[in-house]
Amino acid sequence: VSTQSTGSSGINAEYGKNRAKIHEQRECNKTSLKPILGHPNNEVDLNNLCMKEEDRAMYSSDTLKQYLNEMTNTETDIAKSFVNSVNTQTTELLDLFDKLVTTDDVIKGKTAEKKLPTTVLLKQELRTGSISGYCDARLSKDGRSIKCLKLSDITTGRNSTDGGAIVTTKFTPAHVAAVKARDRVVKEFSHRYCHVIEELELTSSRWVGDEEKWSKQWETSIVHVRNLYKPA
Repeated sequence: VSTQSTGSSGINAEYGKNRAKIHEQRECNKTSLKPILGHPNNEVDLNNLCMKEEDRAMYSSDTLKQYLNEMTNTETDIAKSFVNSVNTQTTELLDLFDKLVTTDDVIKGKTAEKKLPTTVLLKQELRTGSISGYCDARLSKDGRSIKCLKLSDITTGRNSTDGGAIVTTKFTPAHVAAVKARDRVVKEFSHRYCHVIEELELTSSRWVGDEEKWSKQWETSIVHVRNLYKPA
């Protein structure tokens, strides 16, 4: 599964441009902060530069918030689409397998009891064995209630309604294979989603940390410039 969707690629590209713009403005303010601005006659210019830096810091914060919101919403929409697609395809597959006639559907005549081959015993165990989340006592012994995928199965921490269930009339090895294949794909997609969210959190942490570090440096420089022309 790709770690970056088409939608998020565009958002990341825009983020890169905004980030470069913010950094460029920071460097411009840094260059503009000259010692001469500390002179009382240049108080207005110094204050204007400080306001310019405050605007830049606010724009930086707003840009980060917008980026995180857009990325999170985009990835959640992708997850919703994935959940719907998986549930639809799983339902169609299980319905198809329900309609297929297998050897287990053939009514056989009674014969004297004899020791069954290991392969047959394993097959029976597979058909009657319980699979976590798939059994329902209200169904016949051959049917199963398969829980549908929910958004919260992928986006941990986000609320979502019950996904319902798919009720089958029988549960053959083909049904088992379909459910296992679904779970395997879901696990892979969930891993991708978690990776994207972790990367967003890391980006946010680095951005905020970098801005806080710069803010302290800026404040120290402003105090230093103002003190240059103060009487001893």
